Amino acid sequence: MTDKSKKSKTLRQLQKENELLRIRVAYLEKLEALAQKKSQTKKKPS
Repeated sequence: MTDKSKKSKTLRQLQKENELLRIRVAYLEKLEALAQKKSQTKKKPS
């Protein structure tokens, strides 16, 4: 086995990593939206 083939990821590993990254991005986008909503409600006095 060459170094290149040892380091290269299989398609299955890449698909799993891609799925996890998509989940993280979705989570962070929701978190950011909540933070923006919270900061907007703080600016407006009730």
